Amino acid sequence: MADITQTCAQCGKKFLVIEVEQEFLKKKHLPLPALCPTDRQSRRLSGRGERTLYKTTCQECGTPVITTYDPKTVTSKILCRTCYQAFFDKNDPVIP
Repeated sequence: MADITQTCAQCGKKFLVIEVEQEFLKKKHLPLPALCPTDRQSRRLSGRGERTLYKTTCQECGTPVITTYDPKTVTSKILCRTCYQAFFDKNDPVIP
């Protein structure tokens, strides 16, 4: 089985469907892709909510932190990895 050149149904770019991918698709009884890898990735990500990252500081030690939690609206502490691990070690409900 040789590599196949396909044309993307969305953007019109040409892309390769390599032999290994063809074998996998055939084994799973799936059709050849109609979209290029970039458009397939965009389609997959479109179902996810957009994420916003916030720069803030750890509320225990002051270390700079990047988090997905909005520091203006979050009700719990935002901790760096080290402080979070220390908090978890001290307050783990599973380990007495």
